[in-house]
Amino acid sequence: MIKFKYFFGSDSRSVPFLSTLHDEINDLKVITLPPNTKGRGRKISSNPVEIFCNENNIDFDYFDESKQYDDMEFGIVASFSKIFSNSFIKINSSLFNIHLSLLPQYRGPTPVETAILNNEITTGYTIFKIDEDIDTGKIIFQNSLNITNKYASEIYQEIYNLFKSDYLSINFHYEGSNQEGLASLTKKFKKQDFNITNNSIEVAKNKIKAFDILGPAFMIFNNKILKIHTYSELENDSRIKLGDGFLYPTQVTPEGKRTMSFDDYLRGLKW
Repeated sequence: MIKFKYFFGSDSRSVPFLSTLHDEINDLKVITLPPNTKGRGRKISSNPVEIFCNENNIDFDYFDESKQYDDMEFGIVASFSKIFSNSFIKINSSLFNIHLSLLPQYRGPTPVETAILNNEITTGYTIFKIDEDIDTGKIIFQNSLNITNKYASEIYQEIYNLFKSDYLSINFHYEGSNQEGLASLTKKFKKQDFNITNNSIEVAKNKIKAFDILGPAFMIFNNKILKIHTYSELENDSRIKLGDGFLYPTQVTPEGKRTMSFDDYLRGLKW
């Protein structure tokens, strides 16, 4: 039987990995999740992987948890919004997940964001063989990068670039090594986690960097919500008193308005 390489993914963070694999692998088989229905009109909404496949004439199939993929040499999983059941893993044993941390650090759904919040200097990505627990399998590959003063979006892009340059050197037939060191967990963040109103300057800056994709971070300013996308380390007159110092926002979205520079926002307040 001819064996194929598979890709499992469903959200926007899956797409750069799929793009690399599509360029490198002939006859890559893509598996994603069926469309959701949203809103009162129950409008059908395809996920980013399905959209990418349709735009690039890539064949794909919807995930079937009861299926044994007999023709799978190995499967690469990236941001797939479905946790495989133990029964699925048992009948499809050659599955590898791309996790965006240096495991066993930062297992769970938000490793990049949590690393920023914790003032980490280094993070990276890990490819491991999927087992019956979450993010605990044997490691076949890791690579790291410096994340000092970087936004989450920048870190994601650097990891995508690393994977693109690493892929041909990764041995998916390697047995792997056990995870060693102290494990840590991450959580799904809620809207209140993005609020920096009562935070110290250091915590506020870390939240702005960590949540530039998930958020953005926001605060209550002039009794309204002010979303803060970016800030400057350079002191200037365009500032907000916050906790133990001053924050110097650069791009903001005032409540009910478009995104603008903080200078433009302040000028609007003076009228």
